[in-house]
Amino acid sequence: MRFIIMIALVLVVQLSRAEVTATVDRTTISEIDLLTLTIRVSNEAVTGEPDFSAISGDFDVVNTATSSSQQISIINGRQSKEITTTYTITLQPTRRGNLTIPQIAVAGWMTNPMTIRVVAPSVAQSVQTSQYVFFDTSVDQPSTYVQSQVIYTLKLFYADTIAGDFPAPPTVVDAVVETIEEERRYESVVNNQRYYVLEKRYAIFPQKSGTLTIPAEIFRGTRGRGGLFGTRQSVSTISRPIEIEVKPRPSSFTGDTWLAARSLVLQERWTEQPPVFKVGEPVNRVLSMQATGLAASMLPAFESLQLEGIKTYADPAVTEERADAVGLISSSVTTIGIVPTKSGPITLPAIRIPWWNTETDRQEVAEIPAATYTIVPADSPQTVAPQIMTPLREVQSPASTEVPATNIWMYGTIAVVILWLISTWQWLTVRAAMARQKRTEAPDTRITPPDEPKYFEGLTRACQHHDAAVAHRNLFLWSHARFHTDSIQAFSRQQHNEDLGQAVAELEQALYGSGDPSQWNGDALLNVVKQLRADQPRGRKKRDLVASLNPG
Repeated sequence: MRFIIMIALVLVVQLSRAEVTATVDRTTISEIDLLTLTIRVSNEAVTGEPDFSAISGDFDVVNTATSSSQQISIINGRQSKEITTTYTITLQPTRRGNLTIPQIAVAGWMTNPMTIRVVAPSVAQSVQTSQYVFFDTSVDQPSTYVQSQVIYTLKLFYADTIAGDFPAPPTVVDAVVETIEEERRYESVVNNQRYYVLEKRYAIFPQKSGTLTIPAEIFRGTRGRGGLFGTRQSVSTISRPIEIEVKPRPSSFTGDTWLAARSLVLQERWTEQPPVFKVGEPVNRVLSMQATGLAASMLPAFESLQLEGIKTYADPAVTEERADAVGLISSSVTTIGIVPTKSGPITLPAIRIPWWNTETDRQEVAEIPAATYTIVPADSPQTVAPQIMTPLREVQSPASTEVPATNIWMYGTIAVVILWLISTWQWLTVRAAMARQKRTEAPDTRITPPDEPKYFEGLTRACQHHDAAVAHRNLFLWSHARFHTDSIQAFSRQQHNEDLGQAVAELEQALYGSGDPSQWNGDALLNVVKQLRADQPRGRKKRDLVASLNPG
């Protein structure tokens, strides 16, 4: 009797054990197909979702669905209940070859691993899908230099009504990818058939020489409108991968920093034109660098200016990056404060930055020429114009000619008239050029706006700690972010505030004068900038267009 009871207990335990099975709808698929994995758990109530993270690697999980059912049966007057939980997982292969679906833990059990063979789409499959949707991918050049720009254009052609997600930006090994054009939509005719086109463009910057591979793009979607009487058909397409030859830095390049771009331009301007150098008074020099086909992170910093007889202070560079038809255009602006400490002549050396022109495939040098100025004493009203240093071979000094005394007034009058005409023409030319520059340099929506609250917080802390150097730097950043000025002096002139002018003068005297910067007190500056910030809010948000179009 006991033996019979033990056998019955064993049978009951065996019947109550959970059964876990895992199956796939196919074992061989193309790389544009989706695979369905089904996991069933019977004879046990399952709580919680299984962890499908082990699948990542050879497959991406596109979708998961869970369903549960109960079956009640009565045998010989005894009722039994069976619970079945079904997990349906849609998988997308990441590459061709023999891929593995690993073991998955479900209800304390492990499923069996399975091998799936992934092959290229057949010719018939490609021809069929190309009638409704296909890719066109291209690059602007088959080879480039390391860290140089490659423009990658991706076009998706589709006919009829196609639903699906456009591919994400490509993931390229050993390269930086940036989106330069969010989206373009238009229509095109291919082989006498009209298609809708969705186009995106990316800038790719290889970080390593050798062969760079842009992987294939895959689109999976449905065709048709669906609805009560409509049907939807699955469609997929895949592009061909693109290989690019990435050349290393040429041995003939002589620069310290490798810069490969389509163009690189250096410019210099002064907040006061022409600059007047006087002992103890600061003068701001603004240096700008603009490159086409180069990321802003690759722009080098200007070297610090170390000269006897002057003190210098450079504000942090302000960098910007925007997109154009030729790719990325990046710029960097650095403001340098120059304070003379003694009178006499001074020469600012030339600024030379070697770079590699990817259009002409040769080295070029962007340059700001050297210039000589005269520093006048602090109490002198004299204004001295700059003298550009010219190589001796370019100087041809004509012999002096004596002018008869009877004609000197006539010649002098003629010279004054000519100089006035030349000055007027130059003024009109510069004014027209500045107007054209303002029209062409429209702000790009992709540029991240300066963080004004962050800079004001830094300025507040520096003033509270009476740190003159940090306060000067944050005052420049905050005024640039809030009032769009390119120097502290321009900010002071813009506000027409005597208290601000006095506070700025005390700050720069503490930094550049003969006193001790640690004795500077930041309370006055903090009070005036707080007042300016309260009096001039950043602007109100635009009202809702619907309210303005529908008054009342």
